Amino acid sequence: MSSAPSDCRFDVTRRKTFSQLLGSRSRKQKRRCSSELVPREAVVRLMKHHQNLGDLLLEVTGSGSERDGVDSDDHNAGTPARGSFIASVFHEQALMNDVPPGLLTARTAVEKIQQIEQLGLTPRHTVMLDADQRGKLVCLLQSLRELMSTGMLSRLQFREEIWKAKEVPMLEVVWHLQKENIVSLEELVTSNPDVTFAVRWLFDNLCLLCSEAEDQYQHQDIPRQILSDIVAELVGNGFKESNNLESDRKERQFSQVCFEVLNRMLLWLLDNLCKENETEGASVERATQFWLNVFDTALFHGTLSPDLLKQFFYHTLTQILTFNPVLEASDAIRMQGEWCFAKTKILLTTLYRKIFVLFSAEELIVHLRQVLETHEVNWQNVLSCASTLLVCQPPTQQLLKELLANLLTNSFENYELESIITAFLLVRQAAVEGPAVFISYSEWFKKSFGSANGYHGGSKKALIFLLKFLTDLVPFETVQYLKVHILHPPYVPSKYRALLLEYVSLAKTRLADLQASVEDMGLYEDLSTAHEAPKPQCQALQDVEKAVQIFETTGKIPASVMEASIFRRPYYLARFLPALLVPRALPDSLDSHMAFIDSLKRADKIPDTMYASYIHACNREKQQQLEGVSTFEAMDHGREPIEVLSAALEELRKVAIDPSKTDVVSAQIAVISGQLKTMIDDEDHCTAMDKPIQLDTVVDSLGPLEMEVRDLLLKSFCQTFLVVSSFNPPQRQGEWASLFVKMLCGHRRLLSAVLLRVLHLTCRQASSLSDVHVLGLAGFTLHIHILRISLSVESLQSAGKEEVSFVNHLNQSLVCRTGECSTFCLRFCTAAVAYAVCLSSSRCSSALDVVQQFVPPVFMQKLQYVIPRLIPKCRRDHDVVVEPIWINLVGLHLNWTAAAISLFKHHTFKELAEMKHFQLTFYDWLMFELEVQPHGDLLSDVDRQEYQHWACYQHYLPSPLAAGGCGGDLLTACRTIINSLMDFSKRAKVQSFEEFSCSRRPSFNRSSYENIICRLQEMVFDLESVRAKAPREDGHFLLDVFLDRRAKLELQTLSKQIEQQIELQLFTRILVALPPCVLFKTRIDGLKTTLECEEFFHFTNAELRNGYCKEFVLPFHIVSHFFRGLLNASVHCEKPSSAVDGILSNSKVRCPLLMLSATYWWARLEPVLCTQWKRSSDTPFPRELQTMLDSQLWASRLLVGKLESGPPCCPWVLGAFLYFTLQRGNSLKMLQTAMREICAENKEFQVSVLYLTLMHLVSSLLQPKETSDLTVPLKTCADMIMILEEQNQPWLDIFMVVNKDYKPHQILFSMISDVERKLLPIVFYSLMIILDPKLVSSVIKHSDFLFVAITLHSAMVKLFLDGENIIPVSDQPDLQNSNQPDPLELITKGRRFLLRVIPSCSGQIISQHNKLQAVCKDIDLELKASLDHQLQLCAGDGLYSEPTLL
Repeated sequence: MSSAPSDCRFDVTRRKTFSQLLGSRSRKQKRRCSSELVPREAVVRLMKHHQNLGDLLLEVTGSGSERDGVDSDDHNAGTPARGSFIASVFHEQALMNDVPPGLLTARTAVEKIQQIEQLGLTPRHTVMLDADQRGKLVCLLQSLRELMSTGMLSRLQFREEIWKAKEVPMLEVVWHLQKENIVSLEELVTSNPDVTFAVRWLFDNLCLLCSEAEDQYQHQDIPRQILSDIVAELVGNGFKESNNLESDRKERQFSQVCFEVLNRMLLWLLDNLCKENETEGASVERATQFWLNVFDTALFHGTLSPDLLKQFFYHTLTQILTFNPVLEASDAIRMQGEWCFAKTKILLTTLYRKIFVLFSAEELIVHLRQVLETHEVNWQNVLSCASTLLVCQPPTQQLLKELLANLLTNSFENYELESIITAFLLVRQAAVEGPAVFISYSEWFKKSFGSANGYHGGSKKALIFLLKFLTDLVPFETVQYLKVHILHPPYVPSKYRALLLEYVSLAKTRLADLQASVEDMGLYEDLSTAHEAPKPQCQALQDVEKAVQIFETTGKIPASVMEASIFRRPYYLARFLPALLVPRALPDSLDSHMAFIDSLKRADKIPDTMYASYIHACNREKQQQLEGVSTFEAMDHGREPIEVLSAALEELRKVAIDPSKTDVVSAQIAVISGQLKTMIDDEDHCTAMDKPIQLDTVVDSLGPLEMEVRDLLLKSFCQTFLVVSSFNPPQRQGEWASLFVKMLCGHRRLLSAVLLRVLHLTCRQASSLSDVHVLGLAGFTLHIHILRISLSVESLQSAGKEEVSFVNHLNQSLVCRTGECSTFCLRFCTAAVAYAVCLSSSRCSSALDVVQQFVPPVFMQKLQYVIPRLIPKCRRDHDVVVEPIWINLVGLHLNWTAAAISLFKHHTFKELAEMKHFQLTFYDWLMFELEVQPHGDLLSDVDRQEYQHWACYQHYLPSPLAAGGCGGDLLTACRTIINSLMDFSKRAKVQSFEEFSCSRRPSFNRSSYENIICRLQEMVFDLESVRAKAPREDGHFLLDVFLDRRAKLELQTLSKQIEQQIELQLFTRILVALPPCVLFKTRIDGLKTTLECEEFFHFTNAELRNGYCKEFVLPFHIVSHFFRGLLNASVHCEKPSSAVDGILSNSKVRCPLLMLSATYWWARLEPVLCTQWKRSSDTPFPRELQTMLDSQLWASRLLVGKLESGPPCCPWVLGAFLYFTLQRGNSLKMLQTAMREICAENKEFQVSVLYLTLMHLVSSLLQPKETSDLTVPLKTCADMIMILEEQNQPWLDIFMVVNKDYKPHQILFSMISDVERKLLPIVFYSLMIILDPKLVSSVIKHSDFLFVAITLHSAMVKLFLDGENIIPVSDQPDLQNSNQPDPLELITKGRRFLLRVIPSCSGQIISQHNKLQAVCKDIDLELKASLDHQLQLCAGDGLYSEPTLL
């Protein structure tokens, strides 16, 4: 049965296969005669004694037949028979040996597999086949598939034989068996009762696969495919849901095997990653790297669901973090500096990053916390994982801060040691990665524990817990962290100071043991890294350089230097001062280094002996270097011009300190001016000082030298101002500042550049300006104000340019919109006004007049607004003081609050605030407050409301009018608020336009408009409670404000008309924001209470009718406001229903536009009114409102085809309900039915419906873009005219509303605006030219037709000649051509129409000749001539007959 491998190879390559032998034998038999055939039985017997079943499995594959030239037809024909043939052979052999056929087949297949595995040249302990072995295995598998299809191969027996064999098949063989669907991995594993052996076998084979894949195969397609398929099988079964495994024991067994194999492979992987100095080295690394492919999600090609992969990755991450937890937390504290991302093994960081792919940063942080809370962890892996996560996923930084906060909160609430240890390890690990990844450890420690609000500040127990923890860390701490804790200790109340000193003593002892000292540590040394600190001498030099830079920027001694002089005196005296006081040749003027030394000397921070030695050594150095040089001019020789200017400015700083040296200061100013002239050629040096400066001409024309000189001048002024102010108050500083600014006025180009720079700094960089900058800029600005320097700037409000003072122009940018801006305004204006007050006191004994010239009024107003707003103490404290105010603005740390309070209480400030042009009036306060943006305000909503109440009710309301208040009059206060709201809104629109025109993005941030509206509502409510009891007064306080403003506008120009429209919109916005009952006056006459609304009726007829109507009705919010106010006000009457009915009945006559608008909006208005009435009264709905409700119901029923008589109602109101209901339902065709069958006898109803159709047409003409089709309104009007003609109803007089003296339809006339009235002639002729000729013949028979037609034609011609372009022209040509009537063409058609109908109107001509001649006398001579001609014809004939038009 067995054969050698060489025999097998010979059989396959040289000998003919069994099928070939049969085929050739068959062909030979075909050529022989039938008598020569050999019996088949003899052949079969022969083969039974000589056959090899294993080789037979390889022979029947059919691959050899093609190589040996067997015809494909014959081969294909014989393929189906091969499986049955080999099956019969195995069956006969089994019968001969008395063995089950399936068992024989399985045993033979397993033996053949072992033979194939032994053929290779590779050692036995391998999992991969070579190419020859793989080819034979493929042939064998094909045969096995054929045997399985015939039932001769049993899967169960085959699996059993595999496990009974001496050697378990290679992993690649198992993979092929599963891939060819012969035996799956699950079937193979579950068929072995020894689970431990199955796990060990699979684990060993996977390890061998990883080792061999990199060593022996350049092309790793097959190993990678094996890995992908096997791992997919393991993960898919090892991480199944438990509820899916309860029914089948074998599935549970296989799931356990898969899970255990994956666990072993993971431990093998982690063991390889953690090995150090391996002997195998590269081979282990390559095997490990190959297994890392398992964590490439693309490897699985969608064979596993994301949830399964996440479970697998979560499990892997947990195993990594908990692998071999031998290191204690103390070890981690000592060693974690070596576990940063850069020092972690690349393979481990690669594994982390592959795992991170499937998760968000938040999911990873949550899982990390769960592992830390529930497992004993490997701190090296945890911290390296945290580093990798922080570096590779930036969102983790914020999440880690939140995790740290939670850990510390939990730790100090429950006094849990593990949480605080975890937090410290994590934050130190994060800080090791550098500031680009996380804040430094020292910064985090100060934020967390450096104040009373720290985590430990809640109780003494929490403080002791923290100090005990830090004490326990000391033996394991590194030098840098100990220094952080000593130099930035946690906040400790004074009574527990001894506890902190115990820790500091212990930490210093530990530092001494480590041969490090905190005394040698630098002031600006980086404490967050574990790097070795620099040598003390080098660190001291770095500290000096850094301190001088900070001093040059801020003008103040750095806090770190001040602290070191007190708390770290050994380092300060032994290291820092020697490095600072290195002898050198001192410059002629103070540089930043020398100024810093002088500041320290004045603060008594340099010992006298050390300072004297330094000065002596410096003088000696200077003497040696500058021998023979004695004059300033000699020092200037050979220097650059900018250096000469800088030296001159430094010399000015030195001489300005002494105010008595006025001549020296003037001379030095002259030197500076001369140097400026040599450097910059200014052609405007002769220009008068009072001529406005053109800033826009300098913006883009400055060269590099000019910009450098500009910055040098401004910087020098600020520095000199600070130095001089530190020695003397403003009144004793002399004239240096005034002379400096006057000198600049002689260099107008430079002055323009400096002023631009000042504007830029104060407007765009205000938040970044230090106290030194603010003081210097304020002083400079004040001297510019004293000299009355003005600018010429563009203005959109006036044509061209306008002249404005520099201070006022600067003040426009000093807005208080946000808390940051308000704080800067407080600082800047306080410095400027305080400086002005102090400076003026030196001029004369009666300084008030001088103060008025020195102090900018706009700065005074700004301070009166911002000081009480930001400092609540100043709202109630009215004390007057005379103490010096400049003392608070001098020193290392300026106290701006104290300076502002001192200035606000100063008697001079109080006296100025009482003067009219320095006052902050109620109106001015409102304009400032409206600028505030609530979202950026320093005050909260509650604080802002409290402040506004104080300002309105406690400050300005009781203040007299002369002081800018309201004199206790609520009416005056309300008017002022309304005016300010309208002016602010108009100014906001202008500013938005300016921002657009300047190509800047406009700022539409929300202002305090709503807050001020609330204050107005409160005042109006208080006012209304008094007005009902007040005596009768004419007018309405609210509407009078608008009328007064309107009276000031000249409406002759178009711009003023537009402004009036804007005013109306703004006022209406305020009106509807107030309580609606304000529109009504409540009069108490004895026991009777009545309502009046005449002023609002007049306002509606005069203003809203012309300026606020859309589609010939008022907007809904106005109508709703009126009706809600009516119902609210009626509650105060004895009979609310009667009061409502009276107002509505009166409005039909006095203000029909309101009622017309109510019918238009009734569908939205009705539920509001019904709900409000039910809420306020138990009586039935008022009669007038019920009538409107019934009218709407009647119109709605008509819309659905229910024809019935209308309710008793005003005809035009009923007609409005009918028309608007049908219009909304797109059923205007039903108007004809209603007019003919229901309302045939109601003339006024029919005329009102015609009026509404005409208004619809007018609205279509005025808004062509929204209602682009004029066909529907024209046809509706024509249909209405036809119906009226059928019923012989007069209707032409409705067009005579163009004549204000025409009386019949005054109510209809009062509904339409002036613009709509002017369009009626166009509407008339637009209709006449489209009417049916028969209908025209009927129309012209009216006795007044010709008079009406000629009157309207004359009005249309006059409208055209006056140049009023009322009809808007569409932007779309096709729309314009099809819908917009051309006025000139319409006039021409109208004239032709009149000339055509005049011969048919002879009777009208005779009876109305004089009146007709008067109408067209000066307008149309052709019409006049035609009338005269027709009159002559009529006079010639005694009788005449009117011709027809058909």
